[in-house]
Amino acid sequence: MTDDQATRNELRSLPAPAMAVNTPVHTIATRFAQTYSLTRVDPEFDELFAETVEVWHSFDPETMSLPGGELAGAMLRMLRATKEVVRGHSDRIWSLRVDRGGFTMAATASGDLEDGTPLHISRCLLVTVHDGRITRIDEFGDQWQRMPLDKALRAAGRFRS
Repeated sequence: MTDDQATRNELRSLPAPAMAVNTPVHTIATRFAQTYSLTRVDPEFDELFAETVEVWHSFDPETMSLPGGELAGAMLRMLRATKEVVRGHSDRIWSLRVDRGGFTMAATASGDLEDGTPLHISRCLLVTVHDGRITRIDEFGDQWQRMPLDKALRAAGRFRS
């Protein structure tokens, strides 16, 4: 079984609380997770986001406000660029929990850089949904785990492009 097939199987088997199944937030969470893992990229991914989305990272005290469509495009570019520079890339979503106000998603990206450096980047996203759109993403992760990937993306001219 390939890594992509394993990720697809994991996404299908992720539990969601009964109260959240078949709700608009559940649909948004599923579409987001499938695109985030690149198992099924939503052609209308940008429609999941509000006009303006706040983004916060645990390693940066600043909260950014970005146009939703711009954020969606940047996320897709970064996810695709990561897959291109990481050999054996896998982004395993191992937890997806949905409630009325949003969802949490825990994932681990892994693989090897061209120089053989192994990657394991764990992160947790707390995503707020209001009026059927993503309005805020809080990402908790270890900046040190990301550093080799960020360096490789910069070298490839793909960092946050």
